[in-house]
Amino acid sequence: MPIIKDDTPIDDVWVELEEDGDVPSSGDVIVPLEILLEKSERLSNHSGRLGVLMPNDVDIETHANLVAKADLVVLQLPSFTDGRAYSQARILRETLGYQGELRVKGDVLPDQAAYLKRCGFDSFDFERPFDKEVWTRSVAAMSTGYQRNYEDELDHRGL
Repeated sequence: MPIIKDDTPIDDVWVELEEDGDVPSSGDVIVPLEILLEKSERLSNHSGRLGVLMPNDVDIETHANLVAKADLVVLQLPSFTDGRAYSQARILRETLGYQGELRVKGDVLPDQAAYLKRCGFDSFDFERPFDKEVWTRSVAAMSTGYQRNYEDELDHRGL
């Protein structure tokens, strides 16, 4: 299934590693945090980009050094009512200054598009089929917010 990146549906070039799967020696791979912690030495020889799949109940700041090295961080949204990924995204962008690709994966609804983008997500992996037109309208529907978005926050601090 395609993902949305920069508001455009694209084919996903990243391969998500299974919990019990071997780590390939090359290619762009998304590794669950638990496996990344267990096999970090083996992954040091990996040729290709490395992404990390973070559970939504993990303290992101505890793994700041690890996510700083990742080309992609994937945060999980197991239910559209679970807001922990929003908080994790803001911590990554604002507190830790993460500049890489930040993807949300799971039960993403078009109604959440603008809020997710304001928190710093720039790619979206949907659990359900999506309609690009609905997504585009949802992104454009909110032109202002009650709080700064992460880019405003960085501008405010002079970063």
